[in-house]
Amino acid sequence: MSLFKVRQWWSNARSHSVETNDNIQNIACMKIDKFNSHNDSDCILLSEGNHLKLYKPCLGQDSSLLETELDDIVLQIETGKFIGTSGDREIIILHPQCYIIYELHRKGGLTDAGDQNHIEPLIKHYFKRRAYNLTCGPFGSSKSRDLICVQSLDSTLSFFDQDTFLFMCMFNDILIPGPVSYVASSDLFIICKSTWALEIYSYQQLRELSELSLRQNKNNIPQWTYNAGEEISSVQVIRTSNNFSSIIALGERHLYAFQDNGLMKDIIRLDYTPICFHCYLIGWYYEPGARLLVMVVSDDSRLFVYEGTTLLWACDLMTKTLSISRCFLNSLPGGIVSLGPNGVLTVNYLGTEPDLNPNVNLTNEPVDPEQIHVELESIEESLKQITADDKGVTVDITNVERTIVIKANVGKPVQNTFEQINQNSDSVLQFLQCPLIVMITCEEPKLIQSIQITYICSPPFEFTESTKCIDDVNGTEIIETRVFLLNENDLSDTQIKILFTIVDQTGKVVTLYKSVLLPLSLYCTINDTVLDNQLKLNINVNDTCLDFGQIFTDFMPDQLIKLENTPNTITFKYRTTGNTITLKGKDQEYSIESNDFPEIASILVYFLHKLNEHYMRSNIGIRLTLKPSMDFILQMIHRFLKSIETHSKERIKLKKLEDDLDTLQRQFTVIQKRLLVQYGSLPPGDCDPLEFLMRDTHDRLTRIVQEIIQSKDIVCRAGSTLASIGHLIVCILRNISTDTLKVSLIEEMLSLDSLHTYCQEWEEVVTQSSAYVSNKFLNKSDKDKEKLAPVMEQGILSHINMKRFLKQLRIILERVFEEEYDENIKDSEDKGNKIIRTEELVEII
Repeated sequence: MSLFKVRQWWSNARSHSVETNDNIQNIACMKIDKFNSHNDSDCILLSEGNHLKLYKPCLGQDSSLLETELDDIVLQIETGKFIGTSGDREIIILHPQCYIIYELHRKGGLTDAGDQNHIEPLIKHYFKRRAYNLTCGPFGSSKSRDLICVQSLDSTLSFFDQDTFLFMCMFNDILIPGPVSYVASSDLFIICKSTWALEIYSYQQLRELSELSLRQNKNNIPQWTYNAGEEISSVQVIRTSNNFSSIIALGERHLYAFQDNGLMKDIIRLDYTPICFHCYLIGWYYEPGARLLVMVVSDDSRLFVYEGTTLLWACDLMTKTLSISRCFLNSLPGGIVSLGPNGVLTVNYLGTEPDLNPNVNLTNEPVDPEQIHVELESIEESLKQITADDKGVTVDITNVERTIVIKANVGKPVQNTFEQINQNSDSVLQFLQCPLIVMITCEEPKLIQSIQITYICSPPFEFTESTKCIDDVNGTEIIETRVFLLNENDLSDTQIKILFTIVDQTGKVVTLYKSVLLPLSLYCTINDTVLDNQLKLNINVNDTCLDFGQIFTDFMPDQLIKLENTPNTITFKYRTTGNTITLKGKDQEYSIESNDFPEIASILVYFLHKLNEHYMRSNIGIRLTLKPSMDFILQMIHRFLKSIETHSKERIKLKKLEDDLDTLQRQFTVIQKRLLVQYGSLPPGDCDPLEFLMRDTHDRLTRIVQEIIQSKDIVCRAGSTLASIGHLIVCILRNISTDTLKVSLIEEMLSLDSLHTYCQEWEEVVTQSSAYVSNKFLNKSDKDKEKLAPVMEQGILSHINMKRFLKQLRIILERVFEEEYDENIKDSEDKGNKIIRTEELVEII
């Protein structure tokens, strides 16, 4: 059963919010009515797929009355007196091929469990045509019970009395079914046709317009008609006097109000896109002072209340709203019920609190900044005690953590089962896949409720199964997944992060982390030695260089035999891009050489890891020192800024294509509506020009979708290059700097982990963090800060903001490396050659 919790907030309207804890999705419909068994308050009926839920919101109490699963999808819910013998109102549920009439029963509870509610099916009637919607009421001035009218997908109206078929009428000029409503006071039906016209027929006319009359080619003239010139999304009928009822219709840009005799009362042109509406009466319809109010919800989540053509109220609903209605509850007479797309059901009321007068003196207590600072420090200390150490394992070890031992290993790459064609050549690359095995040993399995394993990697790597859940934990669990190369992007990170989310029997959640390094043979092959490279990064060691056979153990010794007689030199070729990188070892210095920076990052991390692993296994104390030249640093920063510029350009192109797609989609919809009008008119108009436009628009839609797919691949490829160079910057800085805080600050500022396949909004993230780092840690005047501050009224990818962002990043990175050289470089020649800031060589968008 769903529980309700009460929440209060104040905006333009004071409101009580009641929301369900269920993760409701795809709510089909909502209906509010009162039943004799619950006559003290309105009940709210909701449908989710084939689930029916009944709520009676009440402050401080369980508001869920009923939750049941039906046999088919629910299309619509209505209430009425369909049986006639029962004193209570029944519930009718419309399914695609039948409707079922239920009766709500309430049985008083004899224990603390409370009352029991259930629905009993009374009538179930099937029909051959698939249903679209229904309306009900005392058709033909019926006194005993309500009749049922079901509109099918082919716009046929079928009339039923309980489970008895009465008659059926068809309309030749309706191609797509629309809203159908019934006016009980005058026994009229409102039919919204696909020709954008409202036609009103009496019940007697529809009887004459039956299938037998159609065969005799007889046509009835409607009581009255109105051509709205736009699609009518919904219609509501409400009785406003002893003699008349009001018909409220919502179009795409207008709100119409008619009397049931065809007299137009009001028309409001809306300057927003409406989503839904609801009209209600203040007072009784037979009273002279009764007021008709209409609530309209816009696409930007705002509520507008109209009386006639006058706007009485406007407020923010906080969340998107799909349906709105009015209810009368025990603790809240005259509430407003809104239903959001995420399944949140909110009951509000319009009020006047708080006083929005700006002259009112606020009575907030004064805030002491020093006290806040002390509280923040205490919170930080508490967080340090419970946060993870370097490997992500919490310091405060619980019983659950003591009983679990986790090991993660990668196996030898094996041949993959599929082939992928290389776009740059005619050859077929046989991609490999690498098994990743996790072994979980639990000494006391009863303490563990469930374990979820989540694998995290960076493109172009992908898993055969990225998530694994274990509900029943045995003594030892062995879980295997496979890693493979998905596309031809640059490698940004070759480490696999594994997240273990453990839930014990008490419900406590514990998270553990593991990381493993992928084998080099998965993404590289041995290549002919390449000695001519443009970039060179030196690594000094206080020992004689090892033979590469002791380091690159992923390859067999015979594979490491060079084709040329160059001692201790090896060249690798990336399987994804085909680029090469050469490693050399001589005396006490290693060197990594390539023609571009993205190739260096992955090999550098792997090489340093293997060196440290070898010396730790040999129990030999060793010191590795990276010696990047000043020219190397300058070129690396420039290449990084260039990759940001390329990534931004491709994102702008993708955004333009998406905007064009949105425009074409709206154009295609408009042409479809015009065609419906032409098809439905009598006689049909000339449709050839519109058909030509529709085919042309469809072809353009197809082409632009293909361009968007290609553009997304290009953006992801540019993001991988950017992340690869960023990881290289962080790796070099981590190995040449002794200030771990500074390195962590730069790593967090760059936020390279925020670049994923479907998430490329990296510039928006780093703009804010780089501005903070620049303002707090670099000594700049207020004028300099103002020059580098982004222009808020323009987007991050705009010309001026991107220029300032690149300049700010360049200053930060050059300042950081400059400080490291000042501290670490001892010889006078290098000391005199400090890093000079490069000119703005990056082409600004």
